[in-house]
Amino acid sequence: MKVSLAGIALAVIAFAALAGTGAYFVLRNLDTRSATETEALREFDAVRARFGARQPLVEVTNPQSGDIRINRLVHPEGRRANTLHVVTWNAEDGEVFRTEVPVWLMRFSSLNIISTLGIAPEKFSLTVQDVQRYGPGIVADYRRPGQSHVLIWVE
Repeated sequence: MKVSLAGIALAVIAFAALAGTGAYFVLRNLDTRSATETEALREFDAVRARFGARQPLVEVTNPQSGDIRINRLVHPEGRRANTLHVVTWNAEDGEVFRTEVPVWLMRFSSLNIISTLGIAPEKFSLTVQDVQRYGPGIVADYRRPGQSHVLIWVE
């Protein structure tokens, strides 16, 4: 009984440490500022221009039905991704939110875990290895004009 309780306590402590590590990286690199949609679009376009016409890793084909397509592509030069960047803009509060985290931290995300275990449906299955093989590029680019924009990319 003591061994079981010790194991549970250790699992809770490990989970808290991972959650704290994730929060540390996100908050340490968090940048928010006020911006109009035009200013935000300029920032998004600058990122898109760096990666050219390469398909995003995840394409949202129909947001109402949750229909997405994952393009499991390998970087043409074999480069691997190390850092995940996120930029969002929301019309409601008129703010641009920007942060970044190391890709290795994604190993502990629920999507990666259920994808690795084979629990996630194939169309939603996305692992850290998929992101790393994809290499530098846009992971997802989703827009609702006049409402919100989300751009996720890796370098």
